[in-house]
Amino acid sequence: MKKILSIVWYKVLPPEYGGQKGIAHFNGYLGVKVSLTCLCSRNNTADRPLNYRLSNELPVSRFQFWNPAVRKRVLRYIKENSYSHIIIEHPYHAWLGKYKKKYGFRFIVHAHNIEHLRMKARGKCWWRLIKRTERCAFRLADHILFKTETDKEKAINIFDINPEKCLVVPYGCNETEQPALTGNFRALIKKRHSILPEEKVILFAGTLDYGPNAKAKEIILKHIIPLLQKKQFRFRFILCGALPVKEISGLNAMSCFTATGFVPSLPEYLQAADVFINPVTTGSGVQTKNIDAIAGGCNVVTTAFASAGLPSYLVNKKLFVSPDNDWDHFTDNIIKASSLNGPVPGQFYKSFNWSAIIEKLLPAIAPED
Repeated sequence: MKKILSIVWYKVLPPEYGGQKGIAHFNGYLGVKVSLTCLCSRNNTADRPLNYRLSNELPVSRFQFWNPAVRKRVLRYIKENSYSHIIIEHPYHAWLGKYKKKYGFRFIVHAHNIEHLRMKARGKCWWRLIKRTERCAFRLADHILFKTETDKEKAINIFDINPEKCLVVPYGCNETEQPALTGNFRALIKKRHSILPEEKVILFAGTLDYGPNAKAKEIILKHIIPLLQKKQFRFRFILCGALPVKEISGLNAMSCFTATGFVPSLPEYLQAADVFINPVTTGSGVQTKNIDAIAGGCNVVTTAFASAGLPSYLVNKKLFVSPDNDWDHFTDNIIKASSLNGPVPGQFYKSFNWSAIIEKLLPAIAPED
């Protein structure tokens, strides 16, 4: 059995948000197939049994990448345990690739987006430093795992990477088929929030202090809700995600709007929703919220930008795509999607189930001797 070390520099356990779930589930399913240890920051704590060893010894600091004491600790950990493969989450521990020959491991970079482009879009002055770090990580890597074909092609062009070491490993779901309705969550949610029987439930959920999601929230308030009202569409909009109490109170003063704050069980809301929307137009990587919603059986209305990485066989069945910033078309799609209730194509679960993703990945990065 292959012996793999996953290095995670920030909090992903217990997983709450898309990026955290992506790493936690990737490691969880990988740990079923290989001997896996996750060396991570001290703020990671498991809330359930894991399929791998958790070693939360790294500091809770983004400066750990340049800290000589941390580097020495990581190298000692590798030397003592003789790993065959090391996976770094994001490119920031790129320095480690310089030791792969000395310690005999294959070096894998799990790139969740093109990091320097994400920083540049956010106006961060250090994006050039991040670009140099990415270049170093990708140059040293034996394999690079991208979330979308688009990100893979961008990285190949920007950094002149050998395409043969680039793989697309999508964000996955735990479901192997469309989940059956368990309990009458639709009635429960409608009762909880005093939603009228004739009102369609439109849902958006995300980390609302993250720039692209915060902008999407403003688009909903400024464009989508007024257009739906103008079209005399009967609806209740539900926004799930942590917000300041004062802002939640202000949003809930709107008759068509319900802001829940953070919810511990999003699947309840997905089963209650007629439509999940994602009007995000900036950022990088794959929109994990779209995959979670489709896996839960929801119809998803989204932008061309946010549909990246999703297969065409979903379009106009479970995925309804509008041109970026065309909110009139977007609201027409909401109305259309709210009247449809078709099943999720079975092919989706065959391609996006985590177990299937790992089964496909392992022969490429860790073939049997």
